[in-house]
Amino acid sequence: MMDGVLSLLAGMSSLFLAYYLAALGHAIVEKSGVLNLAIDGVFVLSVATAFAVAVYTNNNIGAALIVSMIVALIFGGLMAFLVTKFPISHGATGLSLMFLGYGLASLIGLPARNLQGRTGIEIGYTLDITNPMWIGVYIVTILLGIGFLYLINKTKLGAAIRAAGEDPAAAEALGVNVLSVRLIAGIIGFALIGLGGAIFEISYTQVWSEGQGLGHGWLAFAISLSAGRHPLLILVSSGVFAGLVKYMTAIQAAYSLPPDLAKMLPFVAAILAMVIFMATPLKRRLAPPKSLGKTYFREERTV
Repeated sequence: MMDGVLSLLAGMSSLFLAYYLAALGHAIVEKSGVLNLAIDGVFVLSVATAFAVAVYTNNNIGAALIVSMIVALIFGGLMAFLVTKFPISHGATGLSLMFLGYGLASLIGLPARNLQGRTGIEIGYTLDITNPMWIGVYIVTILLGIGFLYLINKTKLGAAIRAAGEDPAAAEALGVNVLSVRLIAGIIGFALIGLGGAIFEISYTQVWSEGQGLGHGWLAFAISLSAGRHPLLILVSSGVFAGLVKYMTAIQAAYSLPPDLAKMLPFVAAILAMVIFMATPLKRRLAPPKSLGKTYFREERTV
């Protein structure tokens, strides 16, 4: 019995980590008031970056993870800067960066795939939940969520992030540098999204084709929203979606579902999860920041 449970958990461990890190990063970004619609493009770009770096460095996993994080955090800093420094739409900016991420992913991934061959990365590297080292990785990942909870609720930086998300004009009046705070939140959040994308590639798929990872960033988006951007609820939601995606083939076979319908299940579940969240008291307790996605331009304010 225990071996069966461990086997199930081990099977979805890579996806769980990828979704949890990406959803947690998304939550940090949006707590600062920045609407993050770039998540899927950055996730896809991180997947391609991890693949390319692993190919060019002879499977240097550490380098693949770090470079993916750096590429993603550049996007996070850029988005936070643009929507805070200029009076432009969060949605338009995020979607533009999303499509930029898709395009760059192809530019980065295709040459690496041509070098590696069409068989993929073939690194033979998987997360093993029974390995003591990876038990430590899971503990650290969970501690990241607890650390985020502490950061947001118990520190000056967390108070500044919340203030920037609730009312940036009032935060500025109280001495908070909204641009700096959003840059910090964007950099930290997108670095986690990049790490999630890299783990998705390095440990879960291990092959790359154009569009690899497409849609999984949106699943992380839904995980974060359906959990009210609360790190401990994100932990649970990530596990549910990781299991659903990982064992989608088994579900399809068990219920004789058409393949195309089975592929839709995680996204249908994402919609249902968000609808259920909106229908519960958690909607009020874990409401999004009041200024989330709203245009803020400091130079427009009058004294």
